[in-house]
Amino acid sequence: MRTYHLFFISFLLSQSAISSENLPKDVRNYIYNSGACEHLGGEYDGELPKEQKEQIIRDIDKYCGGAKKQFRILKEKYKDNPTLLKRIKNNYNDTVDSYTK
Repeated sequence: MRTYHLFFISFLLSQSAISSENLPKDVRNYIYNSGACEHLGGEYDGELPKEQKEQIIRDIDKYCGGAKKQFRILKEKYKDNPTLLKRIKNNYNDTVDSYTK
């Protein structure tokens, strides 16, 4: 469990640079969630202890589900802002796209 938390904390710290960018808060949150989703997609392993797998699944639901929902909203909200729209689309990754629930 510690290894998962250490890797995830490292990821979260690396994402803190996003918050310093001059982007709307909803776009920053989306980028953060999308990155966390992609990271978590690589963390799941059937060999992990049950508790750790359950935690990863909860986190995937939170971040991937959030990013997928945010993508639809932001794509419409910023459809007339090509710069932000490009940034939003560039952060829509395969892990977010494949998330279903």
